[in-house]
Amino acid sequence: MPRKPRPLDRDLGVVRDASLIVIASEDTHAVQKYFDRFQPRRVQFRVLPTENGQSAPQHILARLDTFRSEFHLDDDDQLWYCGDTDHWVAANHVANLVQVLQRCSQAGYHVALSNPCFELWLLLHFLDMPPEVESCQDICRKLSAAAGGYSKLQGCRTRITSEMVQRALERAARLDVGTAEIPTTPTTRIYRIFNMLIQRESITIN
Repeated sequence: MPRKPRPLDRDLGVVRDASLIVIASEDTHAVQKYFDRFQPRRVQFRVLPTENGQSAPQHILARLDTFRSEFHLDDDDQLWYCGDTDHWVAANHVANLVQVLQRCSQAGYHVALSNPCFELWLLLHFLDMPPEVESCQDICRKLSAAAGGYSKLQGCRTRITSEMVQRALERAARLDVGTAEIPTTPTTRIYRIFNMLIQRESITIN
């Protein structure tokens, strides 16, 4: 069966040669809610969220595989695996995560893991990484306090500005000190998506 044309939403004002950034997410709402904030003309984000509880690493990978097989993509389009380490680095799960990351590398997919969870990326928009934070629950509590309220369904109550995104980029880069594919300390590599787009002059954060 022939693949479909690139699914760019022209109603958002994107240009014909806009890059398509496809993000397969472990979350059902949080990642989608965040990237919906951005509507640049030269790039369009397409989030493939978790549905029906299918959040395991192999399910995230499968969504990328399905998307790539269904649509014709341009050379500048990218597919990203954006998952949490959270409980996937436990002894009975880590081998599965390692295998999925190897398959991402073989398929040419980019990877942006968050340790322990995506909410760390959101928290960095408001403040530096608190030293006492140890779990995703801790991060979500800090985030809710800093953002005037937070839920995965509704996102941050406080509006996120371009200046806050820039601070998050800087803070996340400082946290990302290791070279391991799976970060062992609190780290979020979501910033790598934005850095790549900034380098390609596809998006401006200022």
